Amino acid sequence: MDLSLFNPWWKSSSVPPELLGMERHVLTLLRKFLGYRQILALYGVRRAGKTTIMYQLINQLLTQDKVSPLRILYFSFDEHTAEIDQILEEYAYQVLASADPYSERTYLFLDEIQKLRDWPNQLKIIYDRYHNLKIVISGSAALVVQKGTKESLAGRFFEFFVEPFSFEEFIEIRGADIDKKRERLYKGELKLLFKDYLQTGGFIEAIEFPEAVLRKYFRESLLERVAFRDIPESFSIAKPQALFRLLQLCAQFPGMYLHYKNLGNDLKMDERTISNYVSYLGYSLLTKKLYNFSPNMLTSEKKLKRLYLTNTGFLWALGYVEPDSPQAIETYFANYLQTNFFYRSPQKQEVDFVLTAKEKLLPVEVKIRDKIARSDLRGMISFMSKFQCSRGLVISKDEERVLKEGGISITMIPYWCYWSIRKQVAEFTEHYLGSD
Repeated sequence: MDLSLFNPWWKSSSVPPELLGMERHVLTLLRKFLGYRQILALYGVRRAGKTTIMYQLINQLLTQDKVSPLRILYFSFDEHTAEIDQILEEYAYQVLASADPYSERTYLFLDEIQKLRDWPNQLKIIYDRYHNLKIVISGSAALVVQKGTKESLAGRFFEFFVEPFSFEEFIEIRGADIDKKRERLYKGELKLLFKDYLQTGGFIEAIEFPEAVLRKYFRESLLERVAFRDIPESFSIAKPQALFRLLQLCAQFPGMYLHYKNLGNDLKMDERTISNYVSYLGYSLLTKKLYNFSPNMLTSEKKLKRLYLTNTGFLWALGYVEPDSPQAIETYFANYLQTNFFYRSPQKQEVDFVLTAKEKLLPVEVKIRDKIARSDLRGMISFMSKFQCSRGLVISKDEERVLKEGGISITMIPYWCYWSIRKQVAEFTEHYLGSD
């Protein structure tokens, strides 16, 4: 096993520039945790940039922290298979050449670790044995990474979700000169950038692909690979094609209500199997399930649910909607807002999304239409009255105003006003989470 193939910095003292890409915003957060003993676990959908982030961390260790190149080991299980203790023994023999090789601080990066058999137990042994070993792992499938770490590595890790590029990072990589404090002056530019972003889904390597290649990239490199290979490798799947059909239904009907009986009839499968397949897609980070809000969490679990794809690029690639359609914009905010809830009353009054912070709520509606009337907000107003909310947020096409009545305030902001929306959401969460 020639470990030097994975670790060019042992000879050159630097990470090859072609491995680094644009520095991600999440690096600042990850750097803060490098000094702790716990394992850093990076997980996310395929091609989101986890490997590149590992190389960026290695680069910062070399350039900013002046760590010896020989004290940084990277290994990818996506390319080779070996036991962790075997890798460390070979590393100690080939590189460290010391009677006590791990007496000094050493960094171990293990990429796509879910491909290693019984990796949580192997990692636990290594973690407990070598106290000077700082371990960073990555994995694509959320189930394997999260379940494995939480059951076998309790108290020994911090987990971080790695997403594709944010819209702000996308703007930076495009080199667009946008003054975020005056974003309304850049309405035309932002709308065009946002359309491109929704189409590429923030996958940086796909930015320059023509449409035909982009569709092929999403279908073959991501969606079909997960449905026909990754999930069947982890679960007993009788009909992988049914997984892909579920993805197509999510693209055709964004935010569809989960009626397992109806889905079972359509796919010729029983309800329990359909429920399991939906869970597998969620664990693999291709879909996001929202729950009908109730102050009682157990009640929310039992009530009606909705299902979205986790990326607008998937939505477009499956061919049912245009990249800047209302459905695509709604799907974007279903993920951007990082909420688990929507609301639908027994009288069928609805709110697209419900943000929670302690015991406070922020209802959010996505209304991509030319004009928003008060009657379009009846569901939100009813929700605010029932749950005593003072604030609501409407994400609009172009309309920007504040509707006030009876002690409630509903702010309307165009979808392309990225920083204004982020500020509204941050003010809500910081006010209710950071006020203690």
